[in-house]
Amino acid sequence: MSEPVIWALTGDKTGDNNQLLALAEMIGLPFAVKRLSYNLARAVPPRFLGTSLLSLTAEARRQLAPPWPDLVIAIGRRSVATARWLKKNHGAGLVLMGHPRVDPAEFDLVITTRQYPVPRHDNVLLLPMPLSRLGERPEPNAAETALLGRLPRPHLLLAIGGPTKYWELDADAMAAAVAALDARARRLGGSLLAIGSRRTPGEVIAAVRGPLGERLVTDPAIRFASLMHDADEIFVTADSISMLSEAIQTGKPVGMVPIQLSDTGRRRLGAEPGAVRHRHRDLRHIWDYLLREGLVGTVEEPRSGDWDGAAVRHAAEAVRQLLDGGDDHAG
Repeated sequence: MSEPVIWALTGDKTGDNNQLLALAEMIGLPFAVKRLSYNLARAVPPRFLGTSLLSLTAEARRQLAPPWPDLVIAIGRRSVATARWLKKNHGAGLVLMGHPRVDPAEFDLVITTRQYPVPRHDNVLLLPMPLSRLGERPEPNAAETALLGRLPRPHLLLAIGGPTKYWELDADAMAAAVAALDARARRLGGSLLAIGSRRTPGEVIAAVRGPLGERLVTDPAIRFASLMHDADEIFVTADSISMLSEAIQTGKPVGMVPIQLSDTGRRRLGAEPGAVRHRHRDLRHIWDYLLREGLVGTVEEPRSGDWDGAAVRHAAEAVRQLLDGGDDHAG
């Protein structure tokens, strides 16, 4: 019997792509990556796009060609219309990660986390946190060896994300967090390093560069994975649930660095979780879970949680059951 044809629909968000590829790799079968790009119709909600390719660029449409997939794994709302088109026109089984923004019954399996207001159905699998693709520690290169070798241990790593829907990263607040972490590193006799991302605003980078100098890592030769594996303690800005997940899965003490609601966020979400009906993505729901379960700590008291990866393995097994025609895949 031939192996099933599996497509992984990636996009332009690194964190989303890493989650998607982590799941595809854990299934243990060959898969093809279809990197989708979108036109202006990407702003149209999935419920209005229906089962169509209207939001895809011509280049992306050319990738969708035989042999047609038996299974499609997609992530995020932009991929929803394309995934549904593949099911309607070519009979593909559908796995959607995140928040589909349409009835979950349109998919064979929805894998989600607590920040998303996805109705709980039999085909919805709720994970404690997003999947991680951090992997094993890479062999240090010359630039990494030179930087990390001259800084006294313990090494504290600050991973900085950026503004996201309803939330903002304030430069003054970030400068205060850096000061607190730098003081902690000195008390421990070690060093604080920081690294930004594509989403990190320039004013935040400037606020961090002042006190840290070369300890703000900007050399592209120094890899994020190397810094994560090297660190003795890891601190992550709360906007990046994917980086928090990666940090937790290292088994090292992790501290979550608070971020602030934007003006729009205060109107849409309310000042406290649950103040407004849970209709929008609200990161506070997953923050509260991670703190309550002891999977993360704070800037002042980082924590290493008891994470064994069982839920992640459950997700991969759910997809394998779907391929085998099983129906006992949610929980």
